[in-house]
Amino acid sequence: MGGRQPGTALPDAVGVDSYGPPSSDDGDRERRVAELEDAAAGGETAWNAGDDPSQAARWTAQAVAKAGTIGVIGVYPPTLQSYPIGTVLNRNLTVRAGNCPHRALIPELIDVVAAGVLDPGRGVTVREGLGGVVTAYQEFDDHRAGWVEVALDPGT
Repeated sequence: MGGRQPGTALPDAVGVDSYGPPSSDDGDRERRVAELEDAAAGGETAWNAGDDPSQAARWTAQAVAKAGTIGVIGVYPPTLQSYPIGTVLNRNLTVRAGNCPHRALIPELIDVVAAGVLDPGRGVTVREGLGGVVTAYQEFDDHRAGWVEVALDPGT
């Protein structure tokens, strides 16, 4: 990955796929690699391989400036065993990671929402009832336009 051009987005530094690898290699891997190359080159293809959970971490280690810092703020399972440590060391990168101290922050956040300072629903782009939950998950997983932040409402 070359240097980042001004105004371009960096890849998401968080990412463990929610589904496992295909049980057999039926040529689908080559198609997904082509999609990855298209996405990395700025194409419109979303990449959902499912069998390479460290891809986002590798992209990040390649994209950050030499001697830069990577902040890992996502939630990863304790079973994840891969990280691009060779790239991180050879590029003299600093990696800082940790989970949010949510128990300490929740009371203050509740006060902020209760006071009307913050509306947590403002970012919701789609509201769906439980009757449409399967369709909602499919639309979100397919990266359909407008399906950015989905709220499931059991009352509808």
